[in-house]
Amino acid sequence: MPNKQEARVKFTLLFKFTFYCNGYANISEFYKGAIMKKSFLVILTAVSLAFGAAGATQSVSEQNKILVEKFWNSVFNKHDTSVIDSDVGSEYKQHSPNFKDGKAAFKSAVGGFLKEFPQSSAVIKRIGADGELVFIHNHIKLNPNDHGQAAVDIFRVKDGKIVEHWDVIQDLPEKAENDNTMF
Repeated sequence: MPNKQEARVKFTLLFKFTFYCNGYANISEFYKGAIMKKSFLVILTAVSLAFGAAGATQSVSEQNKILVEKFWNSVFNKHDTSVIDSDVGSEYKQHSPNFKDGKAAFKSAVGGFLKEFPQSSAVIKRIGADGELVFIHNHIKLNPNDHGQAAVDIFRVKDGKIVEHWDVIQDLPEKAENDNTMF
């Protein structure tokens, strides 16, 4: 995905190409002639291509991050397990020792957890992605009064589906040795 600097370079090169190919001697002559000729449309096209392309495409990391964030909030905050059917791959590898491998096993376990803790939440505090890996730092609470846990969940996405999961979970202490929070 081109960044703004790359887009500016593309625009400059296209502008110079149009300017010189049309035989303009100076910028004033160019502006006068451009309004009357098709060159003006070429400039608009160049701007559109240079700046439009910079925001039009998303990297694989960004696409994966969007998928995992939608999945996470649907399952753990809206308690909608139906997204497991659409967002999790047919081959799902689980590294959490409390869950079995497989989409059906994951859906069953999460469904049971949500029935047992209907007021639970897992609010995303940070999210990042690096290619096929998406990292979520979140605050898990079993109910609104629960002090909760801090967790980091890592998902691997392949071909637009979540195919692998790791997690590390730590109880939030009642008292810390410093004034920093875990979030």
